[in-house]
Amino acid sequence: MSVGRYSLIVFVQIVILTGLYGQQTPQISHYMFNMQMYNPASAGFTNSIVASGIHRQQWYGMDGNPQTTIFSVDAPIRAINSGVGLNFINDRIGFFSSTTIQLAYNYQMPFLDGRLGMGIHLGMNNMGIQMTEMRPPSGGSGPGSDATLQGLDDVSGFLFDFGLGLFYSVADQYEIGISLGHINQPRFDGSDGRPEVFRQRRVLNISGNYNFSLSMFPRIDFVPSTLIKTDFTTMQIDLSVMGVFDRRFWGGLSYRWGDAIVVFGGLHLQQFPLQLGIAYDIATNWMSRASSIGGGFEIFARYSFNLAVDRVPQSHRNSRFL
Repeated sequence: MSVGRYSLIVFVQIVILTGLYGQQTPQISHYMFNMQMYNPASAGFTNSIVASGIHRQQWYGMDGNPQTTIFSVDAPIRAINSGVGLNFINDRIGFFSSTTIQLAYNYQMPFLDGRLGMGIHLGMNNMGIQMTEMRPPSGGSGPGSDATLQGLDDVSGFLFDFGLGLFYSVADQYEIGISLGHINQPRFDGSDGRPEVFRQRRVLNISGNYNFSLSMFPRIDFVPSTLIKTDFTTMQIDLSVMGVFDRRFWGGLSYRWGDAIVVFGGLHLQQFPLQLGIAYDIATNWMSRASSIGGGFEIFARYSFNLAVDRVPQSHRNSRFL
C-alpha cells in the first residue's frame, strides 16, 4: 500500500476517534461559474434555464484522492420575481463519501441600480465512512490484523441542512454575495459511547466580481472575482482574474491562498449555447513536495435553455453569463 493511502487511513481514524469536525463545502476552481452552490440567492438571475456540471480530481496519483462531481440547474420564475435551483454534489476522499441534494429558492426585487436576491436552501446529505474497508500499510489483509482498526464499523447517516443568502447584481458591472451555510450545524452520533462522529460547521461565504474593459483591448472583457470561505476557525481565499475575448473564449489565473495557483480557460459555443472549460491546480502547499502526486484537474460544462420573456433583453458580460 502507498504512503498516500496509509496517510488517508490515519486521517480518517483521527476523524472517527476524536470526533473531529468534518468536511465543508467542496472546493472547486470554477467557482465563478456556479455561485448557486455557495449562495442560494444567486439562482435564477438570468433569462435562461441553466444546467451545468463539474468534475474535479485533486492530487491525482494519490490513492483515495479527493474527487468531486457536481450537477446544478437553476431558472428564473419571473411571474413571482423568484429564482429556483437544484444541486447534486458527490464528494469522495479516501474512505469518506458524501452525497448531497440541495433545493434553492430566492425572491428577487429591484434595488438601487440592480437586483437583490434573498434566498434559502434546504438539503439532505448522506455521509459515510467505510471503516471496514481500511487495510494496514503492510503485512495484513484486513482490519483484524491491525489493533488500531479492530472493532470499527462503517459509519453513515443522513443529515438535514439549510442555509441563507443575499445576492446583489448590477448587469454588466458587478455582483456581490454573502451566505451562511450549515446554519443548523448538522451532525450524527456514533455508537460505542462516542457522542459525536461527524459535524458540519457553519460556513460563511463572501463572493464578488467586477466587469470592465480597457480601451487598448476593446474586444476583451476583464472579470476579477473572489470567493472567501470561513468556518470561523479556518479561512480559504480564492482570488481570480479572467479575460473574455469576443464573449467566445476565456482564460485566467486564480490564487488559492496558501494552497494552489490555478490556470483555467474555456470556450463558448454560442450556436448551441454551450460552455466548456478546463482548470489545472498547481499546488503551492506541502503537497507540492510530493513528486509522485499531481495537482488538481477539473472540467466544466454548462448549457443554457433560453426562455421567452416579455421584457427588454438584457446583455450580460458577467462570467456566469458571458
